[in-house]
Amino acid sequence: MFTHSQKSELITAIKGRGEIPLKFVYIGNTGVTRWDKIAKNRSEDNRGINSVEGNLLNAKVSDFLNSFKNLEKLNIIDIGPGNGYPVMPLLHPLKKLGINFRYIPVDISEEMLRLASNNVKNTFSEIEIKPINLDFELGNFAEETYKLREGGFQNLMLFLGSTLGNQSDRSRVLTNFRDSMTSDDFLIIGVELVNLHKTDKILKQYQGKSVADFVFSVAEFLGIKREDGEFKVSFNNESHQIEIYFYFVKDVKVNFENDEIFFEKDDKLLLARSHKFTEWVFAKVLSDAGFRMELMTTSSEKGYSLVMCQPQRFNY
Repeated sequence: MFTHSQKSELITAIKGRGEIPLKFVYIGNTGVTRWDKIAKNRSEDNRGINSVEGNLLNAKVSDFLNSFKNLEKLNIIDIGPGNGYPVMPLLHPLKKLGINFRYIPVDISEEMLRLASNNVKNTFSEIEIKPINLDFELGNFAEETYKLREGGFQNLMLFLGSTLGNQSDRSRVLTNFRDSMTSDDFLIIGVELVNLHKTDKILKQYQGKSVADFVFSVAEFLGIKREDGEFKVSFNNESHQIEIYFYFVKDVKVNFENDEIFFEKDDKLLLARSHKFTEWVFAKVLSDAGFRMELMTTSSEKGYSLVMCQPQRFNY
């Protein structure tokens, strides 16, 4: 299921810092199926960040598109696309306006790329789709974005679903994006905001069996059993993030790729994190990574923000 380098990174993360990086959960049919179930349930209930984000995209799509000059051909580069539905509020207006656009999902998971591509294709049967299988955490992908500009296309990159908050090194990820863009390209990022006095409301999104099943997918693949420990979902006030840990209630030993991994009783394994921002912190993170904000919009209840930004050409 994993490549050699992914196996090495996974074992190192577990042994080095007691963490299974969330990106690995999306590799393989089990994690993808479980995530798709969560995303669909939240969409049907009209709750969760995707619904709020979709409403913001719908409301501000004209402003986003007006940032481009002479917009005729556009690459929609959907980084970490999920099941493809989060980008739909942007694709419908593009079709209505008669803009020639291509859909470019980018993900570490081939299974997730297929899911997103199929869902978009089902709605936009004539669209050209060019999936790109890569790990955007490892470095820039300027070679890919450069090729996509051929034929007069412009690049609009999207990083939706508050996926930025899942990254252990958010600055590195943003730098990779910046280094994959020219000063003519745009990036739209969506993040969940937090009121530090009302974290219980956010916690509810991360509790329950479906989320536990999803984040446990890789641990399950490694041979760890549910009865080996207990889940704990909490908000870390110091780092401003939701954390999902698996606490071992007994000694556990698993073998993976001829490497023995041993967990002692009371050890904990980080299965997921989701950092939450304030508007000020979000703006500063982007600025520190070398971006300037073109447009920022926030939901009425101040729980979600979308920012359209560009690389600063001269960052000194």
